[in-house]
Amino acid sequence: MRLMRASDDRLPSNLQGATKSFLTGIGLPRVRSAWFLIDVGFIESESPDGLRLGREIDLTPFENLPEGAENLIILGEILSDAVVLDPASGTLYCLPDGHPEVRVLNQSLDTLAYFLYLLEVERPNYDYDVSGDVSNSDGAAVHLRELMIQADPAPFEGVEPAWSETFDWWADDAPPMPTWERVLHEVHESIG
Repeated sequence: MRLMRASDDRLPSNLQGATKSFLTGIGLPRVRSAWFLIDVGFIESESPDGLRLGREIDLTPFENLPEGAENLIILGEILSDAVVLDPASGTLYCLPDGHPEVRVLNQSLDTLAYFLYLLEVERPNYDYDVSGDVSNSDGAAVHLRELMIQADPAPFEGVEPAWSETFDWWADDAPPMPTWERVLHEVHESIG
């Protein structure tokens, strides 16, 4: 897996220590077939001025933005939902495509990386292109969700699974499905 690391001079000065260490030491995945698509701001040749920040995009449609939203660092996207980082707290947020409600995506870059790792480890259990046999993709989705909740429960608090029989995500008055639930729905349905 190819990782993109950021150099110190491209990072904002108010970046939380653990987050800075992650971005300069470990980095973010840059893989075409992955769930996460890195933002061009991390690719120095495509963004010589540095990382893209919240002030560079239209934030007016969004509700519940964290304080200092203009300083959010745009990391990339998952299923067309923008993934942004609060440099002060290290919390990741999702700016949903076509919906105003901003949600916590992960509590840290560590848990985002772990979620992406889990999705790759489980890929043979839900991706026809990898194994040709995905007879238990629903079981893979349930297992992934359990592991994700153990690592970082915040994105799942108060949220029914996409395959829930007690909540109809497809009803006209249903709220938008959170990003990780959309990912797990695709795993469940063997679309990944």
